[in-house]
Amino acid sequence: MSTGYGTCYRLDALELAADHVRNARHWTYKAVEHFRSVLANPEFPCLFGRKAVNGATCHILFARAGQLADDIAMGLADYVRTVTPIPPKQRIGSPLVVFLETAADYTLAEQQALAWKVLRGVHARDPHPWPQGIPTDPDDNAWSFCFAGMPLFINMNFPGHQQMKSRNLGPHITFVINPRANFDEVANVNTESGHRIRERIRERVHHYNDGVMPDTLGFFGDADNYEWKQYQLQE
Repeated sequence: MSTGYGTCYRLDALELAADHVRNARHWTYKAVEHFRSVLANPEFPCLFGRKAVNGATCHILFARAGQLADDIAMGLADYVRTVTPIPPKQRIGSPLVVFLETAADYTLAEQQALAWKVLRGVHARDPHPWPQGIPTDPDDNAWSFCFAGMPLFINMNFPGHQQMKSRNLGPHITFVINPRANFDEVANVNTESGHRIRERIRERVHHYNDGVMPDTLGFFGDADNYEWKQYQLQE
């Protein structure tokens, strides 16, 4: 199929691809349709995500079982090249959504372990040097995952989540990746508007999850905040 693995597509272009439309029984087609249905819910917490899906401006990447890190590294490199020249304010609605072809019978713990293994594999395939000014120690509160020289935030979503419904986007492990600078642009911890946006989204998370709110959500740069703890949340 033309909508191949390791290729980064914008959602509007993907949905016009003949092979994607014809393969309605393929897991990739089903994954996108399920993802769309989840974010169509007006109560889904992430307002920016809903806008990106409604406008079909998010980017989509499929990674096949057995070659997950290879496919993600290839597509992520393409994504970084695409968004780097775009000012952060203009790329807010262009996250990268990565669907991993994964087995349905994994436990949540197994899914999470696999996600970290894949992410380590993606890092190992990065030919670029680590950006200056970004700590390499994940236990430094200024650390972010980086690829191709760009600091990123990776939102990990798992089908095994039941209480944390906001982190369950369908039957496959799903990464939602944004340039780190995007959050600093729209939800900066040092601005009053940034605080308001973050609090509004967290109120929506609390409501969507029927009162469940993870205690690991923090603000980037705070002394007691570690980004990796926000990538993957616990029940």
